[in-house]
Amino acid sequence: MRTTRLRNLAPTRRLREALVLLLAVGVSGAIGYHILAKLGWLDAWYMAITTLFTVGFREMGEVNDATKLFTIFYLVTGLGVATYAISNLTALIVEGDLQGYLRERRMEKRLEALSDHIIVCGFGKMGFQAAWELKQVGVPFVIVELEDAKGRTNPRFADELILYGNAMDELVLEKAGIRRAKGLITALTTDADNVLVTLTARQMAPQLPIVARSAKLGTESKLTAAGATHIVSPYEIGGRRMAALLLKPETMNFFDVVLHQDQLELGMERIRVDPGSSLVGHTMRESRMRDTTGALIVGINREGMGLHFNPKGDETFQAGDELLVMGPSPSLEAMMKLAGGA
Repeated sequence: MRTTRLRNLAPTRRLREALVLLLAVGVSGAIGYHILAKLGWLDAWYMAITTLFTVGFREMGEVNDATKLFTIFYLVTGLGVATYAISNLTALIVEGDLQGYLRERRMEKRLEALSDHIIVCGFGKMGFQAAWELKQVGVPFVIVELEDAKGRTNPRFADELILYGNAMDELVLEKAGIRRAKGLITALTTDADNVLVTLTARQMAPQLPIVARSAKLGTESKLTAAGATHIVSPYEIGGRRMAALLLKPETMNFFDVVLHQDQLELGMERIRVDPGSSLVGHTMRESRMRDTTGALIVGINREGMGLHFNPKGDETFQAGDELLVMGPSPSLEAMMKLAGGA
């Protein structure tokens, strides 16, 4: 009964109890030999340790009947307790409990220091791809997965944060740092689970952007009511793309170049115009951004007006405008500095 109870304890507590048992056996033996055999404390410790581990170099002090009876009792009880304590220490090392516990503690410290990250709920095919895209662009993220076998042996995510638990549990989402996150992706297997995760996350973080997976038609309204910011249906997107590849292959090839940034290092960014930027009050023609940055402004999103695609040269920039910009990474960085007023 006690063995089962001990194995259910935390590894550090098991280690502490085993060491305390060993120390208690050694102290009791040293006290016994100090009193009965009239030995000094060092010699008493020496006798206690050599007797306990059945080394038996030589007897010291007064070897009388009391000492003999104490030695018999000490060997019978002390050796059993010491063997039990040592077996627990060995199990901690062999079974890897202590190493796993220390690894979990390191992960908890990393989670506590994490902020402005993305929480990916579910490490299936869709969750795996979402996490891989985030890893490719260097965005910090944490994966929440119920099955503890997923992700452990995947070399692509060997050093990434994987929190094993139920994503519908508030304690798990709290541990994942939902109040410090900048977004959440729920890509669980069933729509019902995604609805519950969305509802739980929205209650905990009212302003958090949430992207939810939807497999069946009709679930979108439930996810929207639960608080999803964006809804992605992989089957719907896949079907549209398959049809578009036949109907508009040139257009789809263009989007492939834009979306797959590893091909031509071409990307798209949404850049906000700060009040201190030199762009404010000037037109696109006056700014000559194509010449200075090499970036192309695809659209301007202005409060109260919505998104305006392909703005003309006489369009005047205003503070707070969100620019949809396309171009290579250096051009996008130059545009960010220009729009930010740096």
